[in-house]
Amino acid sequence: MLIVDKPFEKGVILSVKETRIDMSISRKFREQVSKFLEKKPAVVVFDMHDTEYLDSSALGALVTILRDVKNYGGEIRLANLNQTLKTLFKLSKLESMFKIFETVEEAAK
Repeated sequence: MLIVDKPFEKGVILSVKETRIDMSISRKFREQVSKFLEKKPAVVVFDMHDTEYLDSSALGALVTILRDVKNYGGEIRLANLNQTLKTLFKLSKLESMFKIFETVEEAAK
């Protein structure tokens, strides 16, 4: 399983249990997340603690997920990104689209 969910007061925390999300699994990742979005949680926190690498297809999947969540009035928050992923989001200008937090606890407030 790519994702483990943990409901909290405002929504759901999705712990991503893959070290690499690339073209070979980005579609499966998006499909699994979509199942959690069926209940339209107000806040979706992605705990990226175990994730070391995202390729362009993974970034595309996250942008699609962000669009879907915003369409129903929800919010995406990313937490526990390693330095490589923080740099990736900064260089790709995606840090302006996503709310990024140091910890899950901060993101869940």
